[in-house]
Amino acid sequence: MLGNWIRSWTQPDGAIHGFHNHSVWGGNPYRWNDWTCGHSTWASPFLAGLALALRQRMNPDGLTLLERLIDFQTRSFQPDGNYRHIGFQVGETLKGGLIHNAIANASLAAAAWHGREFLRPGLLDQIQRAFDQNTAWHGRASASGTCNQEYARVWGKLLYQRAFESRRWYDEVPDDLDLLIEHFHIGGFPDGDCEATWRAAADHSAVEPAEYYGLMILPLVMAFETYSDRRYLDHAKRLCRHVVRSAWVDRNGATRLHRLWYARDGVWRRMREPMLIAGMGDTLEGISACLRHEHDEEMAAFLAQCDATYARYQNPRGYFASATGWQSEVDIAPSSAWHAHDFRYLAGRHPIDDAFWTTFFAPYERTSVLLGDQCYWVERGAHWSIADYFWQDVFCLLGRKDEKVFGRDMAWIPSERALPQRFKFPNPPQFLKDDNVIRLIEGHWAELDVTSIASVPLAR
Repeated sequence: MLGNWIRSWTQPDGAIHGFHNHSVWGGNPYRWNDWTCGHSTWASPFLAGLALALRQRMNPDGLTLLERLIDFQTRSFQPDGNYRHIGFQVGETLKGGLIHNAIANASLAAAAWHGREFLRPGLLDQIQRAFDQNTAWHGRASASGTCNQEYARVWGKLLYQRAFESRRWYDEVPDDLDLLIEHFHIGGFPDGDCEATWRAAADHSAVEPAEYYGLMILPLVMAFETYSDRRYLDHAKRLCRHVVRSAWVDRNGATRLHRLWYARDGVWRRMREPMLIAGMGDTLEGISACLRHEHDEEMAAFLAQCDATYARYQNPRGYFASATGWQSEVDIAPSSAWHAHDFRYLAGRHPIDDAFWTTFFAPYERTSVLLGDQCYWVERGAHWSIADYFWQDVFCLLGRKDEKVFGRDMAWIPSERALPQRFKFPNPPQFLKDDNVIRLIEGHWAELDVTSIASVPLAR
C-alpha cells in the first residue's frame, strides 16, 4: 500500500509529485511561500525500490513504470548541469545544491544495479550519460562540506562502479572516505562503542540528525564490500550503534529515531522531538546492510521495532504519519519524497510476492484522513488538502496530485488569487476538535480510512 500511494503521485511523463514536507527541519513549500508540488529528486529512491521489487518478482506494469521514471529523471536537467526539481522543501525556489543531485544519482545507479538484467540497454546508457551531465555532483569529498552530502557523493560513485562494473573512481574513493572519517567522525555518543558525525567539521555544537546516518553507513558498508577493508565496516557499525542506543519510545510505545545530540554549557544532551517517522528508511537500510555481514541482536531487534513503528503509524491508504512534536501540518502532511526512502528500505528488507503487485496496482476509491492536533490531512483520488477543524481558519490548503502547484482555498473571497474550480475538494469530511474529543461532523464513517496522532481521542 505504501507503493500504491506513492504511485498515485506519479505522472504520465515520469515525474513524482508531492507536498514536499521536510519533517526533520519543519519546512515545506507552503512555509517557504513557494507553492509548488511537482517533481522532487528527493523522491528518486522510489526508482531503486521498484528495481529491488522487480528483481524479486517481475511484473510487466511495474517494469513499465520504472522505465518511465528513469527516463524522466535522466532527461531532467538545468542548463548549468544541476538536475531540475532539486528544491524539495523549498520547491522550485532552490536551483542548486549537492545532496539532491547526489541522491538522484545514487538512486539511478542503484536502479541500474538491481535492474541490470531486465532494464532495456538504452536506459542503462542514459543513466551513465546523466552521471556525466550532472556536473553539480562532480568533484571530491571535502572537509568543508556537509557530512551526509559528501558521503552521498561517494556513495553514488560506489553504486555506479558496481552497476556498470567500472573502476572509474576506484583509486580515489578510499582517500575520500578516509578524509571524511578523519574530519567528521566523533566517538562517545551515547557511549564508547558508538560514533556520531559532525554535520559540519567547523561546528561542534551538535551532531547529525539520526535520519541522515544511512547516507554515511551505506557507502561505508559498500566500501568494505569493494575493498575488503575491515575499518569501513567497523566505522559503519559504530554509527549504527549511535542510532540504536540513542533511540527512544514515544507515548504510543513506538521505537523512534532521536533527533540529535547537542552541547550546551559543556554538557551533551539528547533531543528526541520534533522528529520524523516517515523518512527513517535510509538509516534503517544502513543498519540492515551491516547485518548482512555480521549478525547483531541489538541491531536486529531495533529494525523489528522500527518496522512495528511504521505499522503503528500507517494509514490504510499507505502513507505514514510524517512526524511528531511539530504541532502543525509538518506532523501530518505526508511527503511522497520522504516515503520513497522508506519504500526502498522496505522493498529490500521484506519478501515480494504476487500479492505485492496486485496490491500495488489496485484502485483506491476511499477517502483517507490523518488527524493532528492543529489540522488534518485528507485525500481522495487526485484531490488532497491540509484542512482545518470546525471553526478554524489557518491552513485551508488545496492541491491535486496531477498539478504542479497548490494554494489556499479562497473561494469566499473574490480574487485573482482564487484557485481554478478543478482544485475544489468535493464533499470533504469535516471534523470538530474540542478540549476532550475529535468528532466527525460532516461525512460518513463507512467511506473513510481515518488514523490520528492527535493528543485527544477520536469519537466514533
